[in-house]
Amino acid sequence: MATNETSRSGHPVADRPDPADLGSQPASKEPVERFELSTLQAEQLVAGKPYLEFLRRGQLSAGLYVLDAGADDLQQPHTEDEVYHVLEGQAVLEVDGQQRSVKPGSTVFVAAGIAHRFHSVAAQLVVLVIFSPAEGSRSR
Repeated sequence: MATNETSRSGHPVADRPDPADLGSQPASKEPVERFELSTLQAEQLVAGKPYLEFLRRGQLSAGLYVLDAGADDLQQPHTEDEVYHVLEGQAVLEVDGQQRSVKPGSTVFVAAGIAHRFHSVAAQLVVLVIFSPAEGSRSR
C-alpha cells in the first residue's frame, strides 16, 4: 500500500511503499539501478515536496532532498543512520549543536538519533540522502 505522508524526518514525501508492507513486496530483480539527477529533480518538482525517495532496498533507502534559499528545514532526528552528499547549493548543517558549512561535494554522516537540520540556505540546496537501514524501518 502506498502512502502520501510525512517521512520520519518530518518532510513530506512523494508516494512510497508503507514500511509495514515492505516485507511482502519483492525486491527489485535488477542488480543495478541507474538514476539521473535531472530526472530525479523533475520528479521532485512535479511531486511538489522537498523529499523524493527514489530507491528502497532491504537495508537502505535513498532520496533527493531540495530546499530553496531561505527555506526552513524542520526535520527531526531519525531512527536510522544517514549520509548527506551535497550536489548543489550552500547551507549550514547544524548537527547536535555544532555548525558545519556544506557545499557541492560535501558528504556528512549523521548517526541515528542525533538532532540535525540545515539552515542559512544561501542557494537552492540539492542533497542526496542515504538511510541505513531504510528510512522508517526501525520505527516499527
